[in-house]
Amino acid sequence: MKGIEALSTWTLRCMAAAPAQWTAQAWLTCLRPVSRVYGAAMSLRTALFTYGLARTRRLPVPVLSVGNVSVGGSGKTPFVEMLAGRLRERGQRVVIILRGYRGGSTKPTIVSDGRNVRCEPPIAADEAYLLARHLPGVAVLTGADRYRVGTVAIEQVDCGVIILDDGFQHLGLHRDLDIVLVDAGNPLGYGRLLPSGLLREPPEALGRADMVVITHADAGRDLDSAIQAIRRYAPIVPIALAVHRPVSLIDVRSGERLGLERLTGRRLLAVSGIANPSRFEATLIQLGAFVAAHHIFPDHHRYAPVDLEIINRAANSVGASMVVTTEKDMVKLTSLNVTTMGAPLYALSISLELTEGADVLDAILSRLVTPSAS
Repeated sequence: MKGIEALSTWTLRCMAAAPAQWTAQAWLTCLRPVSRVYGAAMSLRTALFTYGLARTRRLPVPVLSVGNVSVGGSGKTPFVEMLAGRLRERGQRVVIILRGYRGGSTKPTIVSDGRNVRCEPPIAADEAYLLARHLPGVAVLTGADRYRVGTVAIEQVDCGVIILDDGFQHLGLHRDLDIVLVDAGNPLGYGRLLPSGLLREPPEALGRADMVVITHADAGRDLDSAIQAIRRYAPIVPIALAVHRPVSLIDVRSGERLGLERLTGRRLLAVSGIANPSRFEATLIQLGAFVAAHHIFPDHHRYAPVDLEIINRAANSVGASMVVTTEKDMVKLTSLNVTTMGAPLYALSISLELTEGADVLDAILSRLVTPSAS
């Protein structure tokens, strides 16, 4: 598994480095035949569902999907949290369903029933546990078969509307709304399918979306080029803009929330195991911190006690007065004895805000779900 993670990490670096480095170009060229086979398989799969040769099942409640066409850091988790909050304000009984990647169970699992958090990592996947903690009153379930998990939700928790996290490619379940997120900095995943690029399916799939949201819209990128790339494949789909806002620092030991001013002028070690570590580092710098070093683990890394030793040594070697990680990483780190850390350990809490298109989203939600007084 570690060998696969290392190869995946190196391939991602090659994608970012090409065409400047000939070694990166050579490796990606070797992967392109695999991408063509993968693309043909995805196109065939989509056609089977489009023409009714594969079965799409329907649940008796509205299903809203939040997904993307490329892998990695487009911001699905904070968007799902924002969407669930919007629906809760309308009195809806919201259930979030995730696949539960890297969780300890593939069968239907109730992480939260909306009243109590029933399980924690490693049984609960980190994103599911994070959503369950952030959203009291919202049930969170995981499982590979989203239809089966939806049936469990309807039978066992108070379910009025389902948000399907990462559901754009889950064609076996009918969706009443498909929201697709694209990253402003890389809207089409280098323009290549996996594994030579980041696209999960051909970009023409954007035409299936009911709404496209450009995330990280404040990252200094040329939004016009991102919009043009989307419009090439989805000419009439509504486009919204979203930004990620740092909210607070969380003391990983105590759980106390602290002001972001604590970062100003501080020499720190950044630690992350996420899809887009460079953006996390850039955010810390924008908040006034001096990032002396950034220790990057593979995406969805499952931390072990030896990792704390590695982090400690890295912090000492650069003279860091604090260690800052992401909230997703914090979920896994809290299962370890973080009191052994020499430097204080904090997590940066992030929220998502729609800067354009909120009215369009609210109008769509009004058509799909009936306001409730409950």
